[in-house]
Amino acid sequence: MKLSQKGEAGILAHIEKYFRFPGDKRLILGPGDDCAVLRTTPGKELVITTDELVENTHFLRRFSTPEALARKLMRVNLSDLASMGRVRPVSCLIGAGLPKDLPADFILRFIKAIKKEALKFGLSIAGGNLTGAREMHFYMTVWGEAEGKNIVTRYGARPGDTLFSLGPLGEAKAGLEILKSGLAADKKRFKKLVRSFWEPQSFLKEGALIGARGLASAMLDNSDGLGRSARILSELSRCRVRLRAGPEAVSPILAAYAAAKGRSWREYAFSGGEDYGLVFTVKPAKAALVKKLLPAAMSVGRIERGAGVVMEGYEGKVQSFNHF
Repeated sequence: MKLSQKGEAGILAHIEKYFRFPGDKRLILGPGDDCAVLRTTPGKELVITTDELVENTHFLRRFSTPEALARKLMRVNLSDLASMGRVRPVSCLIGAGLPKDLPADFILRFIKAIKKEALKFGLSIAGGNLTGAREMHFYMTVWGEAEGKNIVTRYGARPGDTLFSLGPLGEAKAGLEILKSGLAADKKRFKKLVRSFWEPQSFLKEGALIGARGLASAMLDNSDGLGRSARILSELSRCRVRLRAGPEAVSPILAAYAAAKGRSWREYAFSGGEDYGLVFTVKPAKAALVKKLLPAAMSVGRIERGAGVVMEGYEGKVQSFNHF
């Protein structure tokens, strides 16, 4: 059987089943969530994640700058920390695979930009690795500290919970389309969408608030689109997720772009990837407090008894990115 037949979800399921170490009492949370969690000292947890950007998978060299790659690499990793609740970023390791024909100035600019990002978000760069490669790629492992009571996992959604989304929906998908098309008029008119692809917003403060106040029963970062995020919550919490996203769930600029292309905005919101906002479930008694503390959070559905995902108002197929 080839990887394409097994599929990304099948491989991940095998990893989660096989990589279990019940003898390691320090490992609080292993494969299956946005981050791993290890207990290193009483009352403190080490929260760790890793992610990467690969040429011709996540970006094309012809429309990429080293500064844009540095900003995105840092933010996609910090997005995982944000989704775990109240986590303080501490440090990171960075590695790169670089083609021999890459101009030296490219990597020097990347180094300068990634340090600027690290200082912006309050973490150090502890080291990393370099190797030659046919295609350029960058990867990062980042870790933070948390108290166990402030950590939020993907597993706690229950029937009756409200599903909230915080951050843009579908904008990165649209931005990537614009970059790949190369249409100057679209780049000018919809430049915010292009920026959303390259510079996902950090929700570390919001994630910390959610964790500290115990607002969410389950949470993950929205890296693969709302439809895929809802399916993950459904599978892990063994519930049905009913998506009820209204027009207010997306930005006016995304709605305008979808209309200009003759497509439904829901296609971008449900199937889009790389928005890196937060998707979380909230018990009914805390829904009003979420709206008070996080007014930008949008109710986009509810959790019910059953299984699977129901998308009201959309009959299309959710086509989340699949690596294999």
